[in-house]
Amino acid sequence: MPTLRLLLLLQLLLCTVTSLAQVYNVQGTVRDANTRERLPFVSIVVNGGETGTTSNLDGQYQLRHNRPITSLRFSYVGYNPQTVPVDSLSQLDILLRPSAAQLREVVIRSGINPAHRIIQLANQNRDRHRLENIPAYTYRTYNKFILTANAPDDLDLRDTLRLAEQDSSFLRMRNLLTRQHLFLMESITDYAQLGKNLSKETILATRVSGLQQPSFGVVAAEAREFSVYDDMPVFFGKRYLSPLSNGSTKRYDFVLQETAVVGADTVFIISYAPQPGKNFNGLKGLLYINSDGWAVQNVLAESHADDKRGLKLQQQFVKVDNRQWFPAELDVEITVQQIYMRGHQPYGHIRTYITNVNLGPPLRRSDFGVIALEQRPDAWRQPEQLWQQYRPDSLSSKEQTTYQRLDSVGQAQKLDRTIRTMEYLMAKQLPIGPISLDMNRLLKVSRFEGLRLGIGAHTNSLLSERFTVGGYWGYGLRDMEHKYGADAAVKLHKPSELTLSVAYAEDVEEPGGRRIPFRERSLLSDLRPVLLPNLDYTTQRSAGLSGRMLRYVQWQAGIRQEQRRPTLPLFTPESGIAAPEFNLAEARAGLRFAYGEQYMQLFNRTMPMPSRYPVLWLQYTKGIDALESDGYTYNKFDLRAEGSFRQRSLGETSFVLAGGFVQGDAPFVTLYNGYGSYSSSYNVYAGEGFETMRPYEFFSDRYVALFLRQDLGKRLLNTKLFKPDLVLVQNMGIGDLRQSIPDLEPLEYSNMRKGFFESGLMLNNIISSAFSGVGVGAFYRYGPYALPQAKDNLKLKLTATLAF
Repeated sequence: MPTLRLLLLLQLLLCTVTSLAQVYNVQGTVRDANTRERLPFVSIVVNGGETGTTSNLDGQYQLRHNRPITSLRFSYVGYNPQTVPVDSLSQLDILLRPSAAQLREVVIRSGINPAHRIIQLANQNRDRHRLENIPAYTYRTYNKFILTANAPDDLDLRDTLRLAEQDSSFLRMRNLLTRQHLFLMESITDYAQLGKNLSKETILATRVSGLQQPSFGVVAAEAREFSVYDDMPVFFGKRYLSPLSNGSTKRYDFVLQETAVVGADTVFIISYAPQPGKNFNGLKGLLYINSDGWAVQNVLAESHADDKRGLKLQQQFVKVDNRQWFPAELDVEITVQQIYMRGHQPYGHIRTYITNVNLGPPLRRSDFGVIALEQRPDAWRQPEQLWQQYRPDSLSSKEQTTYQRLDSVGQAQKLDRTIRTMEYLMAKQLPIGPISLDMNRLLKVSRFEGLRLGIGAHTNSLLSERFTVGGYWGYGLRDMEHKYGADAAVKLHKPSELTLSVAYAEDVEEPGGRRIPFRERSLLSDLRPVLLPNLDYTTQRSAGLSGRMLRYVQWQAGIRQEQRRPTLPLFTPESGIAAPEFNLAEARAGLRFAYGEQYMQLFNRTMPMPSRYPVLWLQYTKGIDALESDGYTYNKFDLRAEGSFRQRSLGETSFVLAGGFVQGDAPFVTLYNGYGSYSSSYNVYAGEGFETMRPYEFFSDRYVALFLRQDLGKRLLNTKLFKPDLVLVQNMGIGDLRQSIPDLEPLEYSNMRKGFFESGLMLNNIISSAFSGVGVGAFYRYGPYALPQAKDNLKLKLTATLAF
């Protein structure tokens, strides 16, 4: 009898446990009833608020509840809510109908806007939800990029008998787009972050339509960088004021559209848009704010309708380990409004899914190098099983057709070879077997040399990855002089980039110029070398060591023997007297310090990634009495610092601080010119130096110069027809020439002892496209060195800008 009672008790307990453990499931997809488009972030409440969820970016939802699910309420801003009885269904697809009324305007006549309290609470909790405040984390991503196109809605092509030739072209494009996309790319990556500055992303697998061995993969880094918790989040190269920034309620209109009670939490759905008449880079969209930590659960953001690049972003967050809200899915659409292809407007669509989130990985600083983004050599040949594991859904028939058709076209057109050629052109190297032509040697233009034609070549990795040997030749059509040189380098230690190099050159150099190590000039942002009217002819021999230490420091040391032959009018010789020559021997050591800088290794090359910290250059040069020099002995110190930072109200501030000091028995050619960049022949903005000063108007043996730019964007000038970017410029410098320079005693020269000042105003992008723009700038010279005639102090110049 006791045994029977025990068995009955055990059976009762098992039934009770089974009943308690039973889980009820419902899943499905929510779509627009008219367009059949999937709706993301639809609020779904179970049994009047017992639990709930939201649909993902694909409109899909999945609910698990420990009680019978009798009803589901679906609600979405701009759509009529719908409550559906469930009964015993496990698959429930829903069609929501758009409501007749649009989002209502903000009309707060009295009292407090209820949305403001929620926005302020979310603002107060920003720090706890910022990913940068997590000590360390890792995750895996699946990324998909699709390039396709849309057709205008107002074009009627039903009468195909009357189609014009352009309409037939449109119809062929439309038929193509019904079968496939224009381009498709996928990737799987691993990402790791330690602290705020150390990150690493590795592309594990990549697939690109049309290519068999792609050397790149889609990485949604720019989309992931968007953070609604930042005051000025980056949105594909442009910064916008966040709706959760301090004081956002004074710039944005917020409307509490809906409140959904889900268990113990409440989700507040708030629409936001820039207030009328407020001139700032704003966004519009929806915020889903969860009362659990007052965190953003979902965000929809769109750029302003007048932007030349239409941007739309959607992010979804989930709570990981019940302690940290973390992005799980994101979706970005990019449209360039001015571009059409056979009547269709192309747009890019990036979708990213984040999985395998680990908030406590055992990461160490030694796990991170200077390469922050790289692709595994075998990423292009990963098995299909890996793709199936991380794709949230299988490829659609349209996506499969895109791969099949473009892969066959790529093989026929040998696109892999074309991409390889483009990669080498980006690196300014065109390979021909083990030799690569230096593309930057083929053609140059400058005021002094005129059109310079030439050729250059170096050995590449097919010959050796340890050493390179090369040379070049050029001829200036204006100065009618040959230039040539040769160099060789050996990599002694790959991890530290320790390299031994030697070089010889017969070329030209700027008199009184600044030679800073590891500083690459950009052709569009620094036109000053092109505008110089005089250059020194030089014969130069050098040898040196260079490398990297302490992660962010590049260093260089070496020795140089040089002969300088000036061409400045200061040295115009009398009849029968030869032009002067200066023979120098120098030992030098320099470094470049770029805190937080990292690189990416894609397209078969290593490229720097933008850093938010200033960059510092230092160099020491010692003139020595050796190597057939003229006996000059001197010490020379050079410094340069540059950087930029953003302010919420004033835009971007950028600066360059430069200085130098020469001490000892120094020849004229080791001095500093005034750093001028004005040319009466070319009225273009140089981007470097003083815009109203002639290049060799001043000489100094010590100087300090500061160049400031304040880019206000469209904050002050933003009308319907005139929307330039307003940029303020302030340049100032002071210099002196205290030591006796025998070479200059019979000559007339000036220094900047009293200080040189100029101010400028630029209206950039007066005429602009989605990628570039042209504007105008005015610069005025004033102070002790102002010219006698006021009109001569004003210089007007054209400006050119790039969007990326």
